[in-house]
Amino acid sequence: MKYRFFLSLFAGIAACMIFTGISYAEQEKCGFELPEEKTYNAELIAVRRKLRIEPEEIFRVKVFLKNTGSMPWFSNESLCPGPKMSLGTDIERDRESVFYSPQLEGIADTNWEGPNRIGMDQLRIDPGEIASFTFWSKAPEKPDFRNEFFTPVLKALTWLEDARFSFEIMIGNVNESAENLRKRMLYAGSSGSIMDINLNGEKTIIIDISEQQMYLKLDEQVIRIFPISSGKSSTPTPAGTTYISLKQNVRVAHKSPHYIMPKFMMFRAGGYGIHALPSLGGDGGWFWTEARDHIGIPVSHGCVRLLPEDADFAYEFANIGTKVITQW
Repeated sequence: MKYRFFLSLFAGIAACMIFTGISYAEQEKCGFELPEEKTYNAELIAVRRKLRIEPEEIFRVKVFLKNTGSMPWFSNESLCPGPKMSLGTDIERDRESVFYSPQLEGIADTNWEGPNRIGMDQLRIDPGEIASFTFWSKAPEKPDFRNEFFTPVLKALTWLEDARFSFEIMIGNVNESAENLRKRMLYAGSSGSIMDINLNGEKTIIIDISEQQMYLKLDEQVIRIFPISSGKSSTPTPAGTTYISLKQNVRVAHKSPHYIMPKFMMFRAGGYGIHALPSLGGDGGWFWTEARDHIGIPVSHGCVRLLPEDADFAYEFANIGTKVITQW
């Protein structure tokens, strides 16, 4: 049986609502039917902001997210009992944003709930509806080019990581060529100044078997983290330090069942490589691609498998001679 939840659940809650002056009509807005399965999901629709601002300029950012879950979202200003939605700073998670501006001249409410949280504009967003998050900030006083990551977060419940997003913003004139700026933006895998990225830094690939993750690094800066599928227990991926010795846009395995392996990068003798999910061709003309669900599970014959889009990035990032550290 489905239940309806209302803020006015007798006694204490009703007294609180009377005290705060909430009308009966406003109380009705708190009601919702519990779905058979509670799901919390979001989809990024758009991020609107100026691409370039001046040092110390006051600027606005507006983010639109669609509620693709089965439960409504409520803002932290809502008195309704239900999932409370904000935008949280990310990569690194819950960091204090350089753009945190609790007070600004001429702006009554900057919509920062704290140095790591941005409030939802609406009091309530039902499944299928679009929420907006509008916040005001003041640019730093020195020229810079920054990348900022945010993820929607439901207070005391969960981070909606599938809807994580980032945006770049240029502050003043950074005196950098367009080509180098494009490279910096490509490598900007965390929040902060992309001007700190050393484009000539040492490239390293770290494969963590226990975590089933791959880290791409420039010097000591992690620029990407990808989920992988390494070797299964009977055909494990060997640990150790090696180097990329061969790159092939497409490689076909010598042994049956002759996997087709896009974006192949050999990192150890014996055919061990990093590549996109493999596929097979058959006499019937069909084409099979291994399930994406295998990513994160060690099921390969010893190679390191990546999602196609991640394999594209890794292939362009690495060079012949790039160090590969495989560890448990």
